[in-house]
Amino acid sequence: MITVDSPGEDRVVTFRFRGLVTNREFMDFAGTVYNFKVVGGLLTYLDWRQIDGWKFLAPKAIEATAWRNAGKLIERAAIVHQPRLNRQAAWLAAVLREQGVAVRSWRPQDGAAAAAWLRMSGEAAPANFEER
Repeated sequence: MITVDSPGEDRVVTFRFRGLVTNREFMDFAGTVYNFKVVGGLLTYLDWRQIDGWKFLAPKAIEATAWRNAGKLIERAAIVHQPRLNRQAAWLAAVLREQGVAVRSWRPQDGAAAAAWLRMSGEAAPANFEER
């Protein structure tokens, strides 16, 4: 299941993934991201802490188009996840970076730092913010 907290004045949208995630659901979800129209670009907080399972297969190029399109609307993306989801996070980060999105991956205990990083307006991350 994926839930969405609509963007507030700070343009941050939180997407919470829970339970079992399928590749199809994940690829279809890119369309949901693409439908958000926020002036200045989305700041996306991808909360993957409550994912119970995800048999991930790297999508084919044609299947990745939805995330490439969504990436055109995203300014920054913070992916908060357990280490077992590194492959999924790395794949998404690579696709989004192709679109010029600033992406960082964070451990669950660093969720607050991820949220703070999203809200930084174009500044370099301070030294205590490490890419994961």
